[in-house]
Amino acid sequence: MAYQVYFQTLGCKVNSYETAAISKLLSEKGFVETEDYETCDVYVINTCAVTGEADRKSRQMIRRARRVAPNAIVVAMGCHTQMCRDSADADIVVGTDDRPSLVPLLMEKLHLKEEMQEDLDAGTRFFEYGSVPYQENTRAIVKIEDGCNNFCTYCIIPYSRGRVRSRKREAILSEISDMAKKGYREFVVTGIHLCSFEKELGRDSTALGELLLEISRIEGVKRIRLGSLEPSCMTPQLIAMLKENPAICPHFHLSLQSGSDTVLKRMNRKYDTDLFRRVVKDLKEAFPTASFTTDMICGFPGETDEEHSESCAFAREIGFTHIHVFPYSPREGTKACAMKEQIDGNVKSKRTAELRKISDQMEEERTSGFLGKKVEVLVEEVREDGTCEGYCREYLRVITKTEEPVKQGDILMARIDGAEGFALTGSAVSVV
Repeated sequence: MAYQVYFQTLGCKVNSYETAAISKLLSEKGFVETEDYETCDVYVINTCAVTGEADRKSRQMIRRARRVAPNAIVVAMGCHTQMCRDSADADIVVGTDDRPSLVPLLMEKLHLKEEMQEDLDAGTRFFEYGSVPYQENTRAIVKIEDGCNNFCTYCIIPYSRGRVRSRKREAILSEISDMAKKGYREFVVTGIHLCSFEKELGRDSTALGELLLEISRIEGVKRIRLGSLEPSCMTPQLIAMLKENPAICPHFHLSLQSGSDTVLKRMNRKYDTDLFRRVVKDLKEAFPTASFTTDMICGFPGETDEEHSESCAFAREIGFTHIHVFPYSPREGTKACAMKEQIDGNVKSKRTAELRKISDQMEEERTSGFLGKKVEVLVEEVREDGTCEGYCREYLRVITKTEEPVKQGDILMARIDGAEGFALTGSAVSVV
């Protein structure tokens, strides 16, 4: 009998990657993934704890699993369960440092023979899953690092994920080589604190630059896209290394959080707006067509109207392609949760709406700036009417007309002549 497993994932790309990794480990034991949660034998929830709201939703999803799949074994894993081990609604609970024990615990629960060995060092090293089949259409996601040492006052991640630990280079390169042979052209390199790759070995962020160069030399790798980057790690040396790597996509997600220096200081961020401004300037010089995206928090404790205005003005100055805007959500166990002057919910909502409007305006301006230009498009979908859709290197969605037969994974050069919402539209000039 093949046991059916249903997965539900909350949170970031790293969580999605780890869900795929657990799915792979279970498939090796004969389990089969299903989309039908009502009849599954095992219901796995990969939880998130990045905000208080994520914590609440994780608890809610665990309770829901018990309700909608009453005959299933409910498994809770991830950042939330690392911090809250006493989840009574789950049959099996593992965190982030003992995630490898999920499979043997489940096998034991099902009365299947599986020897379980205690791993006393699990939380201090990178757990290797091997080649993980997690992908988004034509993009393959590859996790290279886990953990964070920064301890920002609003963030629980250093407690839920532990300290920085990096994956072995040979394992990373092996996984990417495997995926490239399967036809993937673009690789998204991700981690909890990406620029801290090999920091535990005494390296600085140039270690990441070295790894990216090694990745670019693998046959079949056409694009490398980077996950979230910490501004303080974006040194001139690293930027110079990125410039010399032809596979690097000119799209950079620089985590800002606030455009007010006084708020950044209360957040315990390791940079100020001057440093952020310098990083953007250096990246624009290295990559003239670069797009910039970011995360920003509205209504951090003590944020005044003036500080919010500073944040909005700085966002406009940088000219982001898109901002992921979040109202501040108190997370128990963080310093910010205990700070005085918590902001009223209505004020947070108003500020969030204002910043999202600014983001939309900048995204529209960025889109219009591509009119008449040529872009390289990696095809993700071919529609019935013959048009195709994908992303350019600058990470804007492009809808393209083409007279030549194309398929998913092809790379086109397209001339942009219009827009649909925030997507570019154009006509294919050639197939690369």
